[in-house]
Amino acid sequence: MIRRLVPIGIVAAFSAVLVSYLAYTWQLSQEMRANAAVFSRIYFQVVQAVTSAEGMTAEGEFNLILQLLDLGIPVVQTDLDGTPTLVRNLPFEAELDDPVALERVQRYVERLDGENPPLVDAERNFVVHYGHPLYLQRLRWIPWLQAILLLGVVGTGVWMIRTSSRSERERIWTAMARESAHQMGTPLSSLAGWLELLESTVPPEAVRPDGIRIFAEMEDDVRRLEKVSRRFELIGRRPALRPVSLHEVVGRVGRYFRARMPSMREQVRLEIEIPEDAPLVLGNETLLEWAFENLFKNSLDALAGRDGLIQVTWLGAHGGMANLRFADNGPGVDPAVRTRVFDVGVTTKQGGWGVGLSLVRRIFVQAHKGSVALEPTETGASFTISLPLLGSDA
Repeated sequence: MIRRLVPIGIVAAFSAVLVSYLAYTWQLSQEMRANAAVFSRIYFQVVQAVTSAEGMTAEGEFNLILQLLDLGIPVVQTDLDGTPTLVRNLPFEAELDDPVALERVQRYVERLDGENPPLVDAERNFVVHYGHPLYLQRLRWIPWLQAILLLGVVGTGVWMIRTSSRSERERIWTAMARESAHQMGTPLSSLAGWLELLESTVPPEAVRPDGIRIFAEMEDDVRRLEKVSRRFELIGRRPALRPVSLHEVVGRVGRYFRARMPSMREQVRLEIEIPEDAPLVLGNETLLEWAFENLFKNSLDALAGRDGLIQVTWLGAHGGMANLRFADNGPGVDPAVRTRVFDVGVTTKQGGWGVGLSLVRRIFVQAHKGSVALEPTETGASFTISLPLLGSDA
């Protein structure tokens, strides 16, 4: 709905500006045409007076002055001491017998003299201070208005192209996600059948040297793949939000990675410090697990080949939001991409797709009306996460 209304609003605004500009130009041309007629009459009267034996009569001089003053040119006549004796076409009302208004006129005279040098008749003790006609003052702003309008149109065009491109990528991403979920259904069913067959030939209590039950973890992997399939189905849809325990969600994801770390990153420790009685949040458990899995995977990739620590810390509940910090002591985020780290396609990993953190932000911000931000740190990567508490208006 908004995408359809924005172009309509832009076209309406542009049309309004264009119409007002044309109306203003027409009004300006009318004023200049009227001024041309006044100048012509003045020229006629001056030539008539010069060629006449009688010269300029008193009545003719009076009419000439009135026509000059009606040109719209701001004029202040003063004596040689600077005391105003006549004003016309000022941008404000001025009564010369009012001391406050008189002082204001004198200040305005300084501005007029800055625009044009005054005309002085020392013999007759008067000075004429004049400025530019009002239409010339308005005319100065036309190029600026045109430049602003042009920049607005160009900026709007660029914004619309970027928005359209982003929307197209979102549609492709959504279509691919749903198709992936559909395609995963058949092999998952087959994998579950093969696992049952394998379990019938090998003792189900088979364990690794560290005590982890092999078949239990394989079944957990199959269930997780089924959960991943359901996650893809949620892309582009409004998720159902229910009461969720962050202690359970993050703890479950942490346990999953702990069981697989001996074969992945033997020297990495996970520390999850979320109290069991932490307030519930309003969320979608499937999507929240997905977001935290991406954060864990990113940290594990960053800590490859080194001792490392991943910490998830409870920061408390404030302003209707539950707050967490997800941090690792890896090499950190490249400064060149820190401001774009949540954008689609931005990655520092070779062969990376640059969708992990974009998906994290999509889940926390768009799906849950929360927030996620990369904190400024000298080493490692640290994210602050906020999610609406159950029963809050956030």
